Amino acid sequence: MTRASTPTLLSLDRYAQIMGINPVHFSGATAGDYWPLQNRCSDLWLQHEWQFADAVSRESLALEIRNAEIDLARELGWWPAPVWISQEVQQYPRHYRRDTYRRYGRDVRDQRVSVKAEYAKVIAGGRRAADVVEADVVVAYTDADNDGFIETATVTCTTTLTDVFEVQVFTAGKSGGETWEIRPPRSKSINGGTFTATFWVWQMIEPEKWEWQPTANDLDGPTALDLSDQIVTDNLVTTVDVYRIHNDTSEVSALLVWEPSPRGGILSFDWSCSTTAECQACALTAEDGCMHVRDPLRGIVVPTPASYSADTETWTQVCSNECRDPDWVKLWYYCGDISNRYLGGTAYDPLSDRWARAIAQLATARLERPLCSCGNLAALTQKWQRDTLVTTDGFQTNIADLDNPFGTRYGEILAWREVRRERHVIRGGGAI
Repeated sequence: MTRASTPTLLSLDRYAQIMGINPVHFSGATAGDYWPLQNRCSDLWLQHEWQFADAVSRESLALEIRNAEIDLARELGWWPAPVWISQEVQQYPRHYRRDTYRRYGRDVRDQRVSVKAEYAKVIAGGRRAADVVEADVVVAYTDADNDGFIETATVTCTTTLTDVFEVQVFTAGKSGGETWEIRPPRSKSINGGTFTATFWVWQMIEPEKWEWQPTANDLDGPTALDLSDQIVTDNLVTTVDVYRIHNDTSEVSALLVWEPSPRGGILSFDWSCSTTAECQACALTAEDGCMHVRDPLRGIVVPTPASYSADTETWTQVCSNECRDPDWVKLWYYCGDISNRYLGGTAYDPLSDRWARAIAQLATARLERPLCSCGNLAALTQKWQRDTLVTTDGFQTNIADLDNPFGTRYGEILAWREVRRERHVIRGGGAI
């Protein structure tokens, strides 16, 4: 599993697959007679650009991928794959008359007042939770096709869980951090209380092996990590951690906040207080609560003051400490698009092929360095990085494509076309 310190929806390994990059070389490795560097495209990918001059690193690539995902989310009004949004601040809706305010958080239908979240396609309120299924699970390496190369890594552990999509594999000792997930798996299953996942051997490279410092021996180029079976345990991890990653609705998903009310009246300046707390200034009042989704496609949610019971695992509505609507709310929620293949149980990545390619196009177009000298890859990169405003070879494009917020490079235009196909409902409520 190639990784970077920047979290991305599009995994680096999947990006390499889209671009047609050798997966072993992309991981900075080779395997003796297998995946040789004498191949037509022999460039090794490194973790950091300072490890070798004039090379795009996995860290800089991940940063461009993340920027592309953020730009797509802003224009679509929703994320191309599920994400957890934390502590998003939204103003609570005001009464239409400026000289009054609502009481008890009710609208004209006697329902609770709703709030428009920043992003649409809201799945549920909640926070990301990582619960250990089993730590330090031993990885089994096998030559499944008996060709002399150990290509398969298998992770097996016992579990009482039944949803295989919630169970994910991580680098050991990283507390289930999202940047340490080993993805995508080749297969996952839960049968008879046993979880089994398989990966390619190069997805199990020890991450510390990528953090090497250049020496005089590296002047002619970096040295590839060897994945041949003779030293398989030297460059590969021996154990991994298995976690349940899920949306935790027991945590506070809505924090309702009030500003302090002034003492005294318009004609009377009586600032006397019966208690110190009554005259407290410049201190906000906050109350825990939960939220439910009223319109998932447009991101309309309803925050409610409530208390959680661990015994019943439910939230119960409570009376607010204030006799008026809150001034603003802070939201935690889970949102984003989910591919049909993932919903149908035939894919392990919720990011659809369509948006994965759009992200790859947008990120590649913005890279400031070439990827490698391979003919096909170089041609594709140059095509997506071509600035359509500066052409000398008769290249033509639709003038409407140039008026887009991403830019005028061809990869940026291709990504914008995908966004326009979704914008039959304008971003006011998110493209749906």
